[in-house]
Amino acid sequence: MTPQVSVLIPLYKPNPAHLTETLDRLIGQTERDFECIICEEPTDVDISGTLAKYLNDPRFTHYRNEKCLGIGGNWNRCFSYATAPVIAYLFQDDLWDRDYLEAALKIFQAHPSVGFISMNHRYQYDEDLWTVEGYETLQKTKDEVLREGFWKGHEFLKLWLRRELHPNLIGEPPFVVLRKKVLEDVGPFHTSMPQFLDVEYWLRCLLKTDWYYEKNMHGAFRVHGNAASFRNNESGEGIYDRLECFEMLIRTAPADLKKIAIQSRNRAIESMAKKFLIRLKKRQTVATKGGGQVINFALRHPFLIGTAMGKVLWRRLRNA
Repeated sequence: MTPQVSVLIPLYKPNPAHLTETLDRLIGQTERDFECIICEEPTDVDISGTLAKYLNDPRFTHYRNEKCLGIGGNWNRCFSYATAPVIAYLFQDDLWDRDYLEAALKIFQAHPSVGFISMNHRYQYDEDLWTVEGYETLQKTKDEVLREGFWKGHEFLKLWLRRELHPNLIGEPPFVVLRKKVLEDVGPFHTSMPQFLDVEYWLRCLLKTDWYYEKNMHGAFRVHGNAASFRNNESGEGIYDRLECFEMLIRTAPADLKKIAIQSRNRAIESMAKKFLIRLKKRQTVATKGGGQVINFALRHPFLIGTAMGKVLWRRLRNA
């Protein structure tokens, strides 16, 4: 019999204590009609002992990839095994409250046109990291900008574009629940983006379906130094992915959204140019990972880049 939800857990060198807590929270869900699909990247970390007791539960299935597929690749592989009409990604160190799945299913039942749901959540800081301020700002922005409930996909996309697609108002994948049909229509996750692949995917979803924001808290996103999001922020990897998101929208969005996307992209480039010049002036390190994306973008849009830098320099000279 087909379960109500496919819970997809991509693994890469998990902390056994974190993973145990994550899986125990899943076992404790009030909605028990789910399958759990675990896809593990091949590494030197042996978690067979950690997984053993959960694999005795027939709802759990474990696959070990033959080679490392990367973040997006492993997310896609997890989905390839899913059978349920509702998909919920769960990362190896995040924590769902007991009613997480039950609450999401009730929203889908009440709103047939909604293709995906963002579940509000807490941020659990296991370490005192420099990224904490960013998460606090994100939560404050969500509280100020987002109204609870139903949003037309294009309506929300316009709002997000007015903010230059910053910050990630939809949220992290382990706190987004999707209908399987939406994933099938939208296609696979981007496999070459290290950091913005979730944002890029939410944009594609908004072009095709409506969205719901559940403002009540339903879990905790764990923030720690070994998390992929922290490593990417620390290295600067993925910092320029936002440009590719704009380009995707400009290529694929209908005319009214395309115009807004172009305006938003141009403002975003000016903002990035301003930050770049400030960092140079302060002799701060400028991230080089992802620089190939910028070079390719500059080759495609030399006038756009030159105009943005010129505007920023002119304002600096005028205000000097």
